[in-house]
Amino acid sequence: MLYFGGYSPPALDLCGEHCDVYLMWPEKQDALANRMKAVNECARNYGRVLDYGLRVHMIVRDTEAEAKEYARELVSKLDDEQGKLIRERALDSTSLGVSHQTKNRELADLEGYIEPHLWTGVGRARSGCGAALVGSTDQILTQIEKYKKMGIRAFIFSGYPHLAECEIFGKKVLPHLETCSLPQLQGRVPDSAPHTPLGIGERR
Repeated sequence: MLYFGGYSPPALDLCGEHCDVYLMWPEKQDALANRMKAVNECARNYGRVLDYGLRVHMIVRDTEAEAKEYARELVSKLDDEQGKLIRERALDSTSLGVSHQTKNRELADLEGYIEPHLWTGVGRARSGCGAALVGSTDQILTQIEKYKKMGIRAFIFSGYPHLAECEIFGKKVLPHLETCSLPQLQGRVPDSAPHTPLGIGERR
């Protein structure tokens, strides 16, 4: 299966013709829905149907207050000029997708929230995916469920520090998530292991 991300009209058309899962970065839910409609139209032109995915950071704690406090602490010592330099060194810094993440930060409230649990502060110091879901376990699960109801079935979650937030997410959220295999659902499971280093191919 091919996973693909891109925001320009040619990118959407390329995805509609050749790819299986269209990946997005976090935005307001209505913006995500509109993007999904646009790429769905491209896929329909080629007689195809896509799956959808979302790449988003996570900050989950026992209470919303604790999660928001950690979000504030995460960027409390950040120098915005240094953050700008970090963003501008990234290879994708001039992409259309990154410009949308920048717009999210510009539209956010004083705490950096563009929606009740969608925090753009993480994007002050990195390019690419520039927002995190912030909240209690129940709030995070509710947000994920909303995305699933929109038609998003593939998720890439991360957090900072990577290992520490992974362990928290793994204990508080992951056991409650219903999972599926997109290759199985799309009938794309190969008859044998692929000849790649992660399959039966040579490892060097």
